[in-house]
Amino acid sequence: MRPNNYIYFFIVLGFFMGLAFALAKFNEPEMILLWTVITTVGVYLIVMFFASIYIRFIGSDKLNFNKNTLEKKIDYFDREFGIREKEVASIRQFIKDSDFLDNNTVSAT
Repeated sequence: MRPNNYIYFFIVLGFFMGLAFALAKFNEPEMILLWTVITTVGVYLIVMFFASIYIRFIGSDKLNFNKNTLEKKIDYFDREFGIREKEVASIRQFIKDSDFLDNNTVSAT
């Protein structure tokens, strides 16, 4: 599961925990809103801290890539782009050299 899914889950969980605790403790709507926001932000910061530790130490193996495979793919795409450029240049030259655009060859019917 991606770390983003855990972050979203715990943000929502922190909101509802803060709302439940604020409703149980306070009667004024301002204090309920304030403590709900404070609890949500606190849970968010804690979850971001642990998610960053996870990504840094445990999830870092996914960030490594094979340099040789990447270079082979780049060389392949470079050759393919070169071939496509030559094809486009020859098509443009064919159109330029042809008399498709010459108005004298159009027959009036």
